[in-house]
Amino acid sequence: MVIPVPMMGKLSRFRKALNLFGTPANRERVEMLRKLDVFRDLTFQETLEVDGLLHERTYEEGETIFEEGDIGHGIFVVLSGKVRVDPSHELLKDAVLEFGPGEVLGELTLFEEAPRFATAVAAERTVMVGLFRSEFSALLTKNTRIGVKILVRLSTTMSGRLRRLLLGERHLPSL
Repeated sequence: MVIPVPMMGKLSRFRKALNLFGTPANRERVEMLRKLDVFRDLTFQETLEVDGLLHERTYEEGETIFEEGDIGHGIFVVLSGKVRVDPSHELLKDAVLEFGPGEVLGELTLFEEAPRFATAVAAERTVMVGLFRSEFSALLTKNTRIGVKILVRLSTTMSGRLRRLLLGERHLPSL
């Protein structure tokens, strides 16, 4: 006599395991995010967790992203398009400040909610994701490993920008 074994439990666990990675569109998005410098050290699962904190927005050509003097609440990462930054500060007046895919804007606001140093405008149709300071702080508390990986990448970006500024190079994307 053969006793049927219910497969529902195993099948259910299998489906649940497959859903850890979400839909094919989610997998593609996570892989795209992992190619960005700021997220490149994250595992697939860590990037999936960070993706849940990101806010995507499309800006049309000429649309203001933020204005000089606005209080910054987080960073922006350019996914596609181009952003032009117009600083009024003497130190940056000769710099070419354009940001393209993969570049980060406003990284200082992850450390303090301070006024923006410049106005950022979409130079063409631009898709960006934002990570707010409050959500990043919560991530640091919840999953320090992910937060530290992002902080290391941001620190590397910031130190490179500072070095270029001190050396007087014209291409200095940093706010």
